[in-house]
Amino acid sequence: MHEIQISRDGSDDQRQSMLSWLRAFNESENGDFMRSLSAGAEQPIFLAAELDDRIVGGLDGVTIHQWLKIDLMAVAPEFRRQGIGRRLVDESIRIARERDCRFAYVDTMSYQAPEFYLAQGFVEAGRLVNWDSHGHDKLFLSMELSAW
Repeated sequence: MHEIQISRDGSDDQRQSMLSWLRAFNESENGDFMRSLSAGAEQPIFLAAELDDRIVGGLDGVTIHQWLKIDLMAVAPEFRRQGIGRRLVDESIRIARERDCRFAYVDTMSYQAPEFYLAQGFVEAGRLVNWDSHGHDKLFLSMELSAW
């Protein structure tokens, strides 16, 4: 039997070989999904909350398949707790529903905004304990948009 060698310096050609095996497997098992990826299923969403020509909050995300994914959301410190975040999430959900999405998800750190998203109707779908190695968890939150 041959001894397998593990290299820490993989080449781009080696990576492409590995990806081709994975793509071939995924195509054989879930061809509809793979074809939808190549058809540009992902559509961006960027929302800006403005006051007097100044950005005071924003949301960046995408819709893909039947999902809204919120990648980033932030509100300027002096404008927090005034409903801006809620309006941004509501508008992203409206856009997602127009794009026939049925679900939404976001990930956040335990020190960031889990309570905010839970108050908007998201539920915890998973948690990585001590994600940052400093005692903070990463939470994965989801929502069924028909409940919104």
